Amino acid sequence: MGGTQQNFRQEARRRVNEALLIRQRDREAREKRIRDHAVRLLTVVAGRDAAVAQAEQAAAAAVRAMVAEGATIADIAELCAGVLDVREVGRLAKLVPVGE
Repeated sequence: MGGTQQNFRQEARRRVNEALLIRQRDREAREKRIRDHAVRLLTVVAGRDAAVAQAEQAAAAAVRAMVAEGATIADIAELCAGVLDVREVGRLAKLVPVGE
């Protein structure tokens, strides 16, 4: 009976070890998927930030060009028909061009 009990115990250990190995592999695969998603997320956000910065520079250049033509910040805001208010136009006017 002692030998049989030992065989049962060995089989039980083997099964538990297999289950733990499967659980560990699943956990590692999940962590890799999460890590890959995080990399994709940060890549997209960096692209978005670059696009926003580029658009802001273009908008600021347009505001500076209108000011150079004699338009006031209030005039520009009025021309923007509610899309940009005086505060936002003023912020764009003060935006330092990249490279200066």
